[in-house]
Amino acid sequence: MMLVTIRPGPVLHVWRDGQEVAQVALSMRAALTLLADLAQAIRGRA
Repeated sequence: MMLVTIRPGPVLHVWRDGQEVAQVALSMRAALTLLADLAQAIRGRA
């Protein structure tokens, strides 16, 4: 299973089977754009 989290920083963390496999520092603008894109994708599935 894969999980993605965004933590303060903001930093994007990618987890696979409970192990962190990637960490990417984001600008505030990039974090907000990612959030907007995810919200739009979720809306499109409903």
